[in-house]
Amino acid sequence: MSVARLPVIVGFGGFNAAGRSSGHHAYRRMVIESLQPQERQETIAGLAVMMGLVGFADDAYRNAEGKPLGLEDIEGCFGEQVLDGTLIRRIDKTFFDVDATHWQKSATLGAGDSPLVVEMRKRDLPEPVPSDWSVEVIDDDRVRVSVLSGLEVKFDSYRELPVKSAGQLPRGFNPGALYNSHYHPRALQLAVIGASDAIQSTGLEWQLVMDSVRPDQIGVYASNVMSQMDENGFGGLLQSRLKGGRVSAKQCPLGLNTMPADFVNAYILGSVGQTGAITGACASFLYNLQAAADDIASGRCRVAVVGCAEAPIVPEIIDGYATMGALASEEKLKKLDGTDWR
Repeated sequence: MSVARLPVIVGFGGFNAAGRSSGHHAYRRMVIESLQPQERQETIAGLAVMMGLVGFADDAYRNAEGKPLGLEDIEGCFGEQVLDGTLIRRIDKTFFDVDATHWQKSATLGAGDSPLVVEMRKRDLPEPVPSDWSVEVIDDDRVRVSVLSGLEVKFDSYRELPVKSAGQLPRGFNPGALYNSHYHPRALQLAVIGASDAIQSTGLEWQLVMDSVRPDQIGVYASNVMSQMDENGFGGLLQSRLKGGRVSAKQCPLGLNTMPADFVNAYILGSVGQTGAITGACASFLYNLQAAADDIASGRCRVAVVGCAEAPIVPEIIDGYATMGALASEEKLKKLDGTDWR
């Protein structure tokens, strides 16, 4: 007679625009208007610590001078900052300026009857030199270039981004400061601290879990559908040639959308078991959860860590979703609400 293996969720965690998921902290932020005063003040205090507004030491909340603060003091001093710095809100300038987002404007110089004459450093000449360029040596370091048919250039420019809001981590919270995250893309940082939060929420020491099952019976199922598109991932990799920079040794491997599962499995948990990284637009987490449940039910896995990490607040991704019509622009929101707010 076969024994049925029932997948059981024993803990959950992670970080999002509402704060920390474990212990229902993020949920309480989303329904904060319905909470009792004690719960509301505790939620605001926890977020204030995350955001660096308040310290926590010796089992007490403390201000910058180290003096103890009560829950009412924290709500009175920082309540408005906490509420304004969480959930969906205007994109913070730590990412980029939505009113002046960098782009490159193409132009043609010297397309008239007279040639365009410029001086430049010899080392900055393109390779090979275009056939319609006439190059005159000025000295050992500089040359004079005459361009007969016009020169195609790109100027650094800035323009307003139509989409100005996003769900961001609480303002001031830096996930990379919680561990040695040098050169890690943002989504990978979220995966690492999210996995740690989820495991800690079980109340079990991870060593006890490892001692209870074989190393190949532990699996990690996680992904991120947009890969790692910031400077330390595929974003920096794909932009390096156009920007005249160099690709780093970490951008390609750390940019993979399998990295949340691979990195957590190998470097955080020390597991040699199953890894899975299924992507499916908005349902990536659910697909990974289904894969973990199936492997537990079949006996291929005894302990599974399941997750998904997305950090796509970059202009290129916002442009893509906005062009699809999947994001609401500021102008459309103004018309919907009948207001002229910014």
